[in-house]
Amino acid sequence: MKDGRAETEDRMNVHPQEADFPHEHGPSREDTVRRAAVTTCTATALVAAYALTRTTSGWPQINNDPGSVLDPSASLLGAYAWIWLVWLPVLAGAAGYAAWQWLPAQRTNPRQAWTGPISAGSAAIGTLWLWAVEAGNPAAATGFAALGIGIGLTAIHLSNTWAAESRGETAAADVPAAFLLGVSTLALLSGLGSWLTALDADVAGWGGEAWSLIALVATVIGITTVSMTDRGHLAAALTVVAGLTAVGFARILTVETSVPAAAGAFIGGFLILVSAGSRRHQVDHAERRRQREWLKAEASAPAAGEALEVVRT
Repeated sequence: MKDGRAETEDRMNVHPQEADFPHEHGPSREDTVRRAAVTTCTATALVAAYALTRTTSGWPQINNDPGSVLDPSASLLGAYAWIWLVWLPVLAGAAGYAAWQWLPAQRTNPRQAWTGPISAGSAAIGTLWLWAVEAGNPAAATGFAALGIGIGLTAIHLSNTWAAESRGETAAADVPAAFLLGVSTLALLSGLGSWLTALDADVAGWGGEAWSLIALVATVIGITTVSMTDRGHLAAALTVVAGLTAVGFARILTVETSVPAAAGAFIGGFLILVSAGSRRHQVDHAERRRQREWLKAEASAPAAGEALEVVRT
C-alpha cells in the first residue's frame, strides 16, 4: 500500500484535463449521442439545402430573379448574387466537421461539447435561410440571418476563450463559424433592406439612403469590433469586405443606384480590411517577439552554466 505522501504526489501529477474529464480514455454515452445527433442534423440540412436550390440541370442555384429577396435591385442594400457562394464554406465546413468529429483522436475532445452543436446549427440556419429566400419571404430571411449572427458570435466568443489545439480543429470548427458570421451579416443587410422596401417603409422620414448608410455604419462597427479580438477572424472580416464590395458595385451598375450608398459600402469594406489586417499583424508580431525571447533565453542558459563552472574552478 502507498503511504500518504505517495498518494499526495500521485494526485499532484494528474494532468488538469484528466482531472476535469474523467472519461478521457474513452467517449461517454453522451458524447456518442451528441456526435450522432450532429451528424444526423447536418446530413438532413445538407440534403434539404440541395433540394431547395436544385435546378433542372441538377446544379444548385439560389434564387436572385427580379423581385426576389436577393434581387440586387430590390433595395439599396442589395448585393450581387455571387456573394452568396460564401454559404458553401459554411455548409461544406459543417459536412467536414460531421466526419472529423468521429476521428479516434477527437472522440474525447471536450471542446466538441459546444463546437458540435454550433456546426450543426450553422447548417440548419443556412438551410432555413435558403428556404425563406426560395419562398420569397424577406421577413423570415431577416430573422434566420439574425439567428446566424447569434450563432457566429457565440462561436467566436467561445473560440476566443477556449482556443483550438490544432490547425485541423481550427479549420473544422472555427473557420466555418467565422464564415457563418460574415455571410449572415450580409444576409441580414440584404433581407432587411428588401423587407423594408417591400413594405415601403421610411422610418422617421429620413429616406432610404440615410437608413442604408446607418446600416452600413452599424455593420462596420460590429465587424471591426469582432476583428479586434484573437487573430482578427479574417474569414468573417474578408467575407463582409467582399459583401460590401458587391453592394457597392450593385449601387453603381444596377437600376437601384445610389452614390452615397456605394461610397459607404466601399469605405466600410476598406476600414474593416485595415482593422482586421492590423490585428493579425499585431498578434503575429507579438508571437515572433516571444519566440525570439525564448530562443535568446535558451541560448544564454548554457553560457551562464559555463561561466558558473569557471568561477567554481
